[in-house]
Amino acid sequence: MTALIEALTEPRELSEEASASHAREAWDRLADIDTGYPANHFAFQQMLNVLAEEGAERVLEVGIGHGAAIPVLAGAGLQVAGLEINDLLVEKSRARMIELGLDDQSVSWGDIQDSTTYPAIRRDAPFDALIAMGVLPHVRYEKAALENMRALVRPGGLVFVECRNSLFSLITFNRYTHEFLMDDLLHDAPAEVRQAVDAYIRPRLEMDRPPVSSHASTFHNPLTVPEVFRAAGFEDIVIRPFHYHAGMPILEAQLGQVFRDGSVALENEPSGWRGLFLCSAYVVQARRPVAPSHAGQVNHG
Repeated sequence: MTALIEALTEPRELSEEASASHAREAWDRLADIDTGYPANHFAFQQMLNVLAEEGAERVLEVGIGHGAAIPVLAGAGLQVAGLEINDLLVEKSRARMIELGLDDQSVSWGDIQDSTTYPAIRRDAPFDALIAMGVLPHVRYEKAALENMRALVRPGGLVFVECRNSLFSLITFNRYTHEFLMDDLLHDAPAEVRQAVDAYIRPRLEMDRPPVSSHASTFHNPLTVPEVFRAAGFEDIVIRPFHYHAGMPILEAQLGQVFRDGSVALENEPSGWRGLFLCSAYVVQARRPVAPSHAGQVNHG
């Protein structure tokens, strides 16, 4: 991965020194363990490697937010466009583009659930790849969002979509553990058994953590989420876990840096399965078919 942005059309061209500086600054910020767990650093590591292998040139980030990833993507030589539903964040990302000498009009307001809301992005499509971090857990119309993402990449293009990991609930030992066991794993067990399980686990779990929110996120099981993406017309699905936890999340406040260092050390563990339980999130990598075909195999990479 190069740290220098490739030449864009005038006058939106960064010097090599400015490009390297912006890319390094953003990368250091993502990787700084002292500011908290640098989860997205590890997600982008995986995605940038794949984008380089695919020869991608144009990338759309859905949910571009404050534009934190713009220097990282542009610093890898990618032409970046963005879609954002929050007006304030659209302005922040546009300001970031201007700061980097890029086209601020490449960032547009729009709702990925409604393809009529982003005409400028549709005119610029198709893209080689699409990245959506922190989007799918918060949409109401999941299939529509995924189908719209597919429509924005070229045939053979890739999407990288973050999901919250429901299997992680098995090690959180909190309210999520109770919900996963009772609602997902044992939902069809006899009532007497469910009552006994509830009575056994409830006093052993941190049932007040995390606090109940009015903006609850949707969790996806990495073992079943490929069917969600196949139903939206994708194939060649790969599950890429990230944001490892060295133990129950509640221990991070107690152990601090030791816990975070241990978690970071797990990010490159080679088992291929531990991340399905130890990671609070994962990226689904999926391909728009070149032509109508049957979905490919699922890998846990």
